[in-house]
Amino acid sequence: MTQMEPVIKQVPFGEHFDYPADRPVTPYERERRELLARYGRFARERGRQLTSYLIQPAGATDQLVVELFDTTASQLVVTCATLQRDSGGAGMWYAIGTLADLARFLPAHTRNVLVLPAQPDDDLSGLCAIRSITPVWPADETTFTNHQEQAISGEPLFYPNGEPSL
Repeated sequence: MTQMEPVIKQVPFGEHFDYPADRPVTPYERERRELLARYGRFARERGRQLTSYLIQPAGATDQLVVELFDTTASQLVVTCATLQRDSGGAGMWYAIGTLADLARFLPAHTRNVLVLPAQPDDDLSGLCAIRSITPVWPADETTFTNHQEQAISGEPLFYPNGEPSL
């Protein structure tokens, strides 16, 4: 019998990730995991409640993993260890697709956050804005920033094709 509804199971953040034990960890994946751990520490230090989810879509045999969900701010967080669009299947396009896939199973008011290794260029920032994704990147070893934080500090936002309509 086919399952008619997705099965969503909440699990503690950091205890379950989709890391196959039989495959070697690539340099990209190592960097992505470290970025995820750093962001998790940053969020917890600010009093955020973090969790993870295991999702089995209706009728599917695959299991999707939400590695980090910030329940305090209702944010789905995905990490990407590169600013390249397509980096052997692990670039920005993949991360944006992951956000879109996972967001379907979470409450409609959930905000999408993409943690990057550095500030994205204007074009990638515009792509994120159009997709309603907040890019976040390390400001230093222990803190993260985003365009909103920079706007508060006085740095103007720039969108190469004009202000996106959201």
